[in-house]
Amino acid sequence: MIQIDYVKNVRSRCERLSKELFIGLINSAEVRRWISYARLEEEGALERAKGELPGICWQATFKEGRRTDANAQPNGLCALDIDHIRQMGLPGISTPEELWLSFRERVDELDIVCVHKTPSGDGLRVVFLCQPQFNTLADNQAWLAGEIGCQYDAVCKDWARLYFISVAEEFYYVDWETLF
Repeated sequence: MIQIDYVKNVRSRCERLSKELFIGLINSAEVRRWISYARLEEEGALERAKGELPGICWQATFKEGRRTDANAQPNGLCALDIDHIRQMGLPGISTPEELWLSFRERVDELDIVCVHKTPSGDGLRVVFLCQPQFNTLADNQAWLAGEIGCQYDAVCKDWARLYFISVAEEFYYVDWETLF
């Protein structure tokens, strides 16, 4: 079991995430409502939704619930944030589902523990175990992006980074035993 922190929204302090709480969040009507709102073709909708959605700090826990790099206690996980899949120009891949299908047979080989569509609806989040040959989140992210053949959001390399959740049916893979 890996210790993982989450926040109820961007203004909240970190709390420990349990399996039961995680299941409750991804099945909640409130998360479903904010995900629907995020996908409106309305300017600012995604950013407003992100301000209200729960977020997971996949890569660290935080002393006294204060989400800062200085308070981070790495937990052995890393998250790869893949945005704008439609614009990547990957052969035969234009959706998060298609990208997931292109590497799903390799989850064990790549130490992947969770995969889900991002709140925008056009991205994919891949959570995996940090590889021992790399010393930074950025090196781990670059490695996995190379393995699955995609571009990624390289600014997501800090320990305090929040990753907003989506609804249950958009979680394509969860290794329950490893995570919880």
